[in-house]
Amino acid sequence: MTKLEYLKKQLNLSSAKLSLAAGINYTLLTAIERGERKAYPKVKKRLAEFFNVPEDELFNEDGSLKEIDHEIA
Repeated sequence: MTKLEYLKKQLNLSSAKLSLAAGINYTLLTAIERGERKAYPKVKKRLAEFFNVPEDELFNEDGSLKEIDHEIA
């Protein structure tokens, strides 16, 4: 599970709701979630600000989503 999935689950957010709330294109967001695209700086910043966490808590240096320990989730 990625940190993004975990945070969405905690807030009971769908990808559609998150894309609207964070101002991110839904298609882009779902592609990032599926690992088909990497997040660019603007997207990383918006998601980190939305969840009030540092960017490096959500993303690896290359823009891919960080995985978390399954025991936490």
